[in-house]
Amino acid sequence: MSLLLQRKGPAAPLPRLEGKEVLVGPNPDAAKVKGVMFGGRKQFLNEVAGEEGFAAIIAKLTPRTASYTKTPLASSWCEFASLIELDRTAYETLKQKYPNVLALIGASSAELGIGRVYKSLDSTELVKFMESQALFHNQFQKFGNVRFDKTPNGGRMLCSDYPVYSPIYCASAVGFYLESILRHGGTDPTVVETKCQALGDAFCAFEMTWR
Repeated sequence: MSLLLQRKGPAAPLPRLEGKEVLVGPNPDAAKVKGVMFGGRKQFLNEVAGEEGFAAIIAKLTPRTASYTKTPLASSWCEFASLIELDRTAYETLKQKYPNVLALIGASSAELGIGRVYKSLDSTELVKFMESQALFHNQFQKFGNVRFDKTPNGGRMLCSDYPVYSPIYCASAVGFYLESILRHGGTDPTVVETKCQALGDAFCAFEMTWR
């Protein structure tokens, strides 16, 4: 279970879902993410919805996305569109009980990816970890560029040149970064997306603070 889900403080932020999305870019082979993202989501959905709830969500998915979700392979490459389909379905199914479900989904992805599958890329020091996340982002997705800048009270993650994007993906990224901060000793974390390609900006910017 992710630290964000266990947290007894302020709830994870509600998603901002307005804006445009592009699910298949000019090069479909580049619009892919690692299967570990589906693994984290499967784990989370089983935790909060149980086996029956998980099966009900699977039943709503297209065959390709259902296959990725039922039997996630951490090292495989999966279509970005399938990830968004899964997250949108989970959000619509669980939003009444978990309004911040997309952040919790992102946190579960961080829990599995950081804590187990890609442990070798981890660093115990928070800023070093964030820098490595930017450097090794191509371990998780085939597209875009990511840069981390240290700021006086935390840091800023800049995601640019994304041929595919969705406000749903950005909402889960907020949870991913919150979980990352909590797992590396940061307290009272906040993550706010101040720029977003889905809203017409040239890049996405996530402003992060912690103590």
